[in-house]
Amino acid sequence: MIFAPHRLMVKVVSGPSFDEDMNPLPPKEDWKDFGSCRCDDNGVMKQISVNGVMYDYNYHVVYEGGILNAGTEVRILDGESVRAVSYTHLTLPTNRE
Repeated sequence: MIFAPHRLMVKVVSGPSFDEDMNPLPPKEDWKDFGSCRCDDNGVMKQISVNGVMYDYNYHVVYEGGILNAGTEVRILDGESVRAVSYTHLTLPTNRE
């Protein structure tokens, strides 16, 4: 991708774990860097339909990486600031060459 000024981050939740006394610990959440991306504003407020449910979306994200499944929580960073946080609604092929 020629122009990719943003970073795509994906939320990763660890599985169940236990301390030394076998007491359950809450799952840990972390953000994994998936690489460069381009996050464009959706100025015309387009809608998409997924299984008959209509969604308004504010951003269109393009990246060259692995597939993100529907329901994955993502955030887009613009430098150190968070540009967008949302869930994916569709599983689509990526922009790989």
